[in-house]
Parts: sequence; C-alpha cells; structure tokens
Amino acid sequence: MSSSENTDPGRIRSGGERVYGIRMTLPENDSFRLVLGDDWASFRWYATEAERDEALADMRREHEYSRLGDIPTLIYERVERDKPPAPLQRPAA
Repeated sequence: MSSSENTDPGRIRSGGERVYGIRMTLPENDSFRLVLGDDWASFRWYATEAERDEALADMRREHEYSRLGDIPTLIYERVERDKPPAPLQRPAA
C-alpha cells in the first residue's frame, strides 16, 4: 500500500504510551486514484485525542479559500496506536 506518513509517530513528544491519528483515503470514485493509486493513504499523528479531534474538525470544515460549493472528498478515519520508539539520531560529528 502506498502511503505518506507526514508526521512520524515516533517523533511525537508526549509522555503517553499511545499516539492518535487521522488516516486519510480517497473515495472509490475519486479521479485522484488515477494519479495516487487505489491504495493511497496518508496519516497525521498527534499526542492527544483532543489535538487529533481539533485537527480533524479543521480538516472537515469549509475553508475560507474554498470555492462556493466545494466539498472535500477525502475520507477521514480516527486511528490510534502504541507509540513507537523515537527514531535514532546520529551524534554530531
């Protein structure tokens, strides 16, 4: 499955053991599937449910730059998972 993980859940700075995310996919009849593929998905990760839910509400609203009548076609799904370990960082040379 092709995807774009735009925020690495291992980099979320929180004391919690879980991270909360939004999974975005395309509807079956969306023409962007011709470009991105039928199995495209993208994720955004947040430290708390409240942060995630606030971001989700913002994604779903009609934005000020939208044309009259434009409706977002992405499908949004709330997801959560155990927080993975932070990525290893190389020591400064």
